[in-house]
Amino acid sequence: MKRILNMTVNIIGSILVCFCYQPLLCNAIKPTSRWIVVTTINHPTKALEKLAALKDWRVVVVGDKKTPIDWHLENCDYLSPEKQEQLDFHITKLLPWNHYSRKNIGYLYAIKNGATIIYDTDDDNILIHNTIEYLPPTAETLLYETEESVVNVYAHFGQPSIWPRGYPLNKILVRKPILKHETHPYIQQGLADLDPDVDAIFRLTQGIGSIVFNQHAQLICLPEGTFCPFNTQNTVFHQQAFWGLLIPTTPKFRVCDIWRGYWAQRLLWDIGGNLCFMPPTVIQERNEHNLMHDFIDEIDLYVHADDLVNLLKNWNSKQTNFFDRVIELTDMMVTHKFYLEKDSALVRAWIQDLQEIGYQQPELSPH
Repeated sequence: MKRILNMTVNIIGSILVCFCYQPLLCNAIKPTSRWIVVTTINHPTKALEKLAALKDWRVVVVGDKKTPIDWHLENCDYLSPEKQEQLDFHITKLLPWNHYSRKNIGYLYAIKNGATIIYDTDDDNILIHNTIEYLPPTAETLLYETEESVVNVYAHFGQPSIWPRGYPLNKILVRKPILKHETHPYIQQGLADLDPDVDAIFRLTQGIGSIVFNQHAQLICLPEGTFCPFNTQNTVFHQQAFWGLLIPTTPKFRVCDIWRGYWAQRLLWDIGGNLCFMPPTVIQERNEHNLMHDFIDEIDLYVHADDLVNLLKNWNSKQTNFFDRVIELTDMMVTHKFYLEKDSALVRAWIQDLQEIGYQQPELSPH
């Protein structure tokens, strides 16, 4: 009788843990299955303190040579440079120091330790509510009804005059309708209020002010064939898309996460996945930037984003193994000079690490 009672309590507890705070937005699984990955060169920030206080989430913070040597925050797994070397991942020797791609070690660490959900963010994104909201891997959402190669999701959330960093400048005025549809939002990005991730052209010419998106706009997904840039901030990855976390090493700092996002979106189509955007769930208190330095660092985005979109949209693979397609697409981006050869080696080491820690590649979509 006692055993049956305990089982009943556990079942009820599991149901309560999976309670949705908003329609379709679930906030719980088992404690070690939900991980937050951050890299920092700063002492613990307000954003990190809020993340570390979340129940049923574990935080891994990836340090670098510039990170304070006494870095510490309760409820965080801190990977110092020394600890990173001890983990012995194949990618480690391919990652430069003082580079954003060190974050890749944190992704592998989380996956190795049981992650089924990864929240990818930065140390200057402060949760508006003390929760991380996300859709299940299958949901009914709004979906753009368009054959356009790109759409500006900021317009859907009430800000048509701004655009996300990495958006092709010649497509800023694209507007298209939407409809309800069953989707598979394996990657989901929440917007950021006050200081969203726009490019240096916008900041230099129009300033940033205090931008607020429409909190009441419905979540929206992108259909196959349509892109919108997304970054490494305030983004949830389901297990089906963990392969898409890899940050390349050879593009410039203000480019690497955007090229990763476009690369991952194209590969999502081959497993029937969607990229989803949701109303703002964080406030960004942006770390200090030199806008002219940002502008120079972003030149490839201004000049080549549309070229990359067209290249990816027209790419098709006959490979019958998903990881072979990941390698093939990466090699094509090297051929067209979006990446350099080092990233071909990196993606192979990444796949080897994923396989060795037990990650199962997703099945290809039947279409």
